[in-house]
Amino acid sequence: MSKQLTCQKFIYKIHSSRLRKEKWKLTLPIAEARKNDEVIALADSQMLRWIDELNGVTNADEKAHDIKAAIKKIRKEEYSPENRRKIRRLYTELDNLQFKPDYMCLIIDKDKDYYRACKGFSINNVTYTRLLGTNGGIKNSTIVFVSERLAPELKRRVENDRDPNKELVTAKLEAYKALTCSASNPVSYPKGLLIVDDVETTFKSDVIYISNSDGGEPLMEDKHDFEITMDASDGYGIMLPSLSKRWSRELELSYDVSGCCLRGSFTKGMVFTFDFLDFANKVGGTYIVKDAWGNDVDIRFVELILTTSMVKLWSSYESCDDYLAKSIANHYTFGVAKTCPASLESEHNLNYQFLQSFNLSDEDIDELIAPTMNEITDVLGGDWRKTILFLKGDGLTENGVKRLPNDFIKAIMINPHMLDDPYVKNAIYQMIRNRIAEAKVGVLKVHGNYSIVSGDPYLLCQHIFGLPLTGLLNAGEIYNRFWADQQSEKLLCFRAPMSCANNIRDVRPVRRKETDYWYRYMPTATIFNGWDTAAMALNGMDYDGDLVFLTDNEVMLKSYKPLPALMCEQHTAVKSIPSEEDFVKSNIDSFGNAIGQITNRITTMYDIQANYEPGSKEYDMLAYRIQAGQKYQQDEIDRSKGIISIPMPRSWYDRHAVNKIEDEEQRQLYRNIVADKKPYFMRYIYPNLMKEYNTYLKNSNRKSLRQFSMTLAEMCDIPEDERTEEQNLFIHFYELKMPVMTGNSVLNRVCKKFEKRFDTMTARLSIGKPFDYTILKSGTSYSERQFKAVQSLYTEYTARLSKYTALGKFDRSDRETMNHAISTLRNEFRKECDSICPNSKELCDIALDLCYRKANTKKFAWDICGNEIIENMLQKNNMMISYPKQDIDGDLYFNEKTFSVETIQLESEVDDIEL
Repeated sequence: MSKQLTCQKFIYKIHSSRLRKEKWKLTLPIAEARKNDEVIALADSQMLRWIDELNGVTNADEKAHDIKAAIKKIRKEEYSPENRRKIRRLYTELDNLQFKPDYMCLIIDKDKDYYRACKGFSINNVTYTRLLGTNGGIKNSTIVFVSERLAPELKRRVENDRDPNKELVTAKLEAYKALTCSASNPVSYPKGLLIVDDVETTFKSDVIYISNSDGGEPLMEDKHDFEITMDASDGYGIMLPSLSKRWSRELELSYDVSGCCLRGSFTKGMVFTFDFLDFANKVGGTYIVKDAWGNDVDIRFVELILTTSMVKLWSSYESCDDYLAKSIANHYTFGVAKTCPASLESEHNLNYQFLQSFNLSDEDIDELIAPTMNEITDVLGGDWRKTILFLKGDGLTENGVKRLPNDFIKAIMINPHMLDDPYVKNAIYQMIRNRIAEAKVGVLKVHGNYSIVSGDPYLLCQHIFGLPLTGLLNAGEIYNRFWADQQSEKLLCFRAPMSCANNIRDVRPVRRKETDYWYRYMPTATIFNGWDTAAMALNGMDYDGDLVFLTDNEVMLKSYKPLPALMCEQHTAVKSIPSEEDFVKSNIDSFGNAIGQITNRITTMYDIQANYEPGSKEYDMLAYRIQAGQKYQQDEIDRSKGIISIPMPRSWYDRHAVNKIEDEEQRQLYRNIVADKKPYFMRYIYPNLMKEYNTYLKNSNRKSLRQFSMTLAEMCDIPEDERTEEQNLFIHFYELKMPVMTGNSVLNRVCKKFEKRFDTMTARLSIGKPFDYTILKSGTSYSERQFKAVQSLYTEYTARLSKYTALGKFDRSDRETMNHAISTLRNEFRKECDSICPNSKELCDIALDLCYRKANTKKFAWDICGNEIIENMLQKNNMMISYPKQDIDGDLYFNEKTFSVETIQLESEVDDIEL
């Protein structure tokens, strides 16, 4: 999405154990909740828009904008007690506007807490009742509660007057209701809506069919020329260019979108831009088509076509008009969750799942990792231009530079001497370290990109108009404008999560006169044909917003071997008319998400398999388990839909379970291949595993010195036949108890190559020249009282930031969650600082003196006053800023491209920090 919501929403997010201790009646001021990390930010959604409406809140974005403008104005004024009072009052108004006490998320620590919470609880005298569980929330045992005051009306609107007598799967119905809580930007209603049946195609293909067996381990069967019926429009619809243009303007985009991910009443999926009126004129031969209910519709009065796979409960309404009228009556809007980008990247990074199944030689690996190796080596040289290219990519433009955030990277572009700033130096050093760590786990740069996928809209239109189904694409073909322009003959296609080589597809990007014409409004989507098993192979891909990765990397293409798609046995859940108790039980049954564990076990199997020759019992058994892993991934996904699934056998990953096997030969085979540890390279993903590994090495080395008077490395260097029996026994148990798998897998070898190259090279960054930080200052005066008050906040901020960092390392918090938490912390402390020192120039100089006079952390100054620092630097540099721009005649060589330095003048002051 390009549009940024002006008015951010904040809600309570509290653990049930906290409420339990407070006897389910909690008094919690917002300021205290923020310090306890019990307040989170949410993007706008249908549910939050309803809550605002019911509370009489109108024009929230405009009001927030006006408040922020007033705050910004005061920041430019001279300090006065009156300004302190004004800015505090304005922040209070902003909090009241942004905080939504009628909506909260409860993290369920125990099942019995959930049952108790459903009886009602209160926070700040607001009584809450259960609303629903969202897909993402349920995975983290989190449920949405709303105020008892608004609950009846909100629940009524969510139901949208559907037919209550329709039997449905409980978990699916909950997920459909939860779409109201999905982040979206509202857009106008289309001028005419049509809902049609999905288009199905039938063809024959070789597949590997995986099904359950009585013995617990899956059955796997090769099926040749197996007849497959595919939903070729699963999750997508089409819109006229007129609607695409209007919505693009409403979303404040600078381009007309290829497609957007739509939300509506029980509606989810992508709609792509396709001129179906043009199709009617040139191909269809009529304007009258049938909708999903069998009614005739004149397509000239339609702007948006949705499929029944998108409108989940379409059959619960008498007609499209009935559905639309009830949606409008219940104040539903259409909302856009994400959009196709204006253009696709030319380079992107792989991940370990895409790489793990390839059989690569050391020479292949060297060729594959060379671009990443060279990029890191280049930036280690200290050239500011290469540093910018490393940090911001090679596609910088004048408009892009103007939109860059006001951080240390922009500071380097204003004044290259910023490379001597200790804060900047350490930040770059850390980013390089992070990039090296990423490379060690397979995050490697290749010529490739991600794109949103679509089925063939021409094929869909043939279905809508009752024509023979052919489509414009044949089996094995895709349409992607970027790759057609690249004239690539063959690409490899990936989609996460993936488990095995069967999940990789080779595709042919085509560009014909008719495809260019009919797909002219879809330049950044990847269009798949309706006649092959690509969607099945790509782990059940559909077209409701899924992404694929495409690359023409020569090393990977050379190593690729085409394999049949894996087809997993499908199961269905029982339908009923769910009660509230059924929803609660369904939530509890779906708590947690084991997909990551399953995927990690499969990755470990690759590491073990590397120790055996193809054709051996161990190798073949692991190949079977790796393929069967896709079934367990899909079963875990189905579990959240209310479908009972069989978990992966414990004997595949638990040595204790293996030891219980009675048959000695089978027990020994299973011991050899049990996936009970993570691979060596995953130490860089899991901080606790790295700590455990380092501790193990340290302790083992101590034992070796104590017992044999030599280091472990020295003993391992002795040939096995020259070591004593005790030494060989020591090494045997050392390897057996190693906390990671050290097999010769592709990813372990990639990891060790980056370790060998870079683990001793980054130390040079610590050497630098003295830095005069006055180039960052405003040059204004301030009082000692203000300095001491801000100093107190600095101490608290630093302590809380350290806690976040330590917590992130301890529990491997995902980067997005951690960045959000730090952003919230930063904005909270900026408000506190403004209430002490409302003049931004004075605050900036206080923060800089606090951080730079002594060997203190500099992050506080940049986090709180980054905008002011950049503004000061620009004013001292006549508003000039320089950046490296691709230039065929340039004298700077980086990543096999040439660049020259472009200097531009910014016309206006920088924007203040987002509040």
